[in-house]
Amino acid sequence: MRLCFLADAKITHTQRWVRFFARQGHEVHLISFREEALPGVMVHPVKRTIPVRISPVASTLGKLGYFTYVRKFKNLIGSIAPDILHAHWATSYGLMGAWSGYHPFVLSTWGSDVFDFPHRSFWHRKLLQYILGRADHLTATSRMLTAETKLYLKNAKEVHTIPFGVDISRFRPLERDPDAGVTVGIVKRLEKKYGIDYLIRAFAHIAGDHPQSKLLIVGDGSEETSLKRLAEELNVRERIHFAGYVDNDAVPEYLNRMDIFVVPSVLSSETFGVAAVEAAACQLPVIASDIGGLPEVVLDGETGFLVPSRDDRAVAERLDRLIADESLRKRMGIAGRRFVEEHYVWEANAMLMSRLYKRILTGGIE
Repeated sequence: MRLCFLADAKITHTQRWVRFFARQGHEVHLISFREEALPGVMVHPVKRTIPVRISPVASTLGKLGYFTYVRKFKNLIGSIAPDILHAHWATSYGLMGAWSGYHPFVLSTWGSDVFDFPHRSFWHRKLLQYILGRADHLTATSRMLTAETKLYLKNAKEVHTIPFGVDISRFRPLERDPDAGVTVGIVKRLEKKYGIDYLIRAFAHIAGDHPQSKLLIVGDGSEETSLKRLAEELNVRERIHFAGYVDNDAVPEYLNRMDIFVVPSVLSSETFGVAAVEAAACQLPVIASDIGGLPEVVLDGETGFLVPSRDDRAVAERLDRLIADESLRKRMGIAGRRFVEEHYVWEANAMLMSRLYKRILTGGIE
């Protein structure tokens, strides 16, 4: 197959998709506003002159700026002449795919493009409906995102649920130091939507009862300064290590420095929870907010605990229980690894997309 993807070349998930199909022996092209060298993939960068991020007030008119790139995208797609055009993220690359007029056109929704964008205004909602309507086939990363995507369809078009999955050969449990205290951790962008301030407050609640415990926060973002200030105010700064940004290749190593993983997200646009799946693959019990797609990847009472969003006391209660009970941590960690092996192995999930492509090209799907 000759495949053409419209997606952000800098995003790890994009890279995993295009590399998978390149390894399968397909001719893979990627058209992106950001350039990245990807072995085996022909990357076609389109220089962007409008801002990457625009304010909510200007966003409706701002989307019209994409017209600047329509001819470039159409010419590139036409010269490639792919068997399938596949755009990732409805309200940016999906818009370019919709305007290109190329078919067959597959569109994957990822999260806030469906959960946040259409709620900004009547026109945002109409634009999303237009984009989804132009796609021949749709996919989403979780059951709840699939259901939300269907709300904006004017017909009974099927939305295929295809999770991101994880590479369980990379994300796996390693030997931990038995003499180290219990380390609670998270690997996320330091942004408000991920609720890391609630994790710090929860850790502060239990720090006195568990003097050997530590908190490891991996990632960077706009909230870094305020989160460090909060840790100072709660007198737990010396117990928290802010590791900053780490390359995705290093994430398994950092996960294996942890004993408990926490995902205290506050927005439903957390539609899949790949970080929780990666942690479970490393045999960590996971505490997660009961919102978005997280309940699909964390089995409450089996692989971890689900708690109400924005409830640091609830997080603290579950932390206290897990820190005090090593056997419970091990039981949940083993169950989590097994759950990932059964449902979220990257190669198996990627093959779902491959089979979808083949059904499209052989006429086995309408």
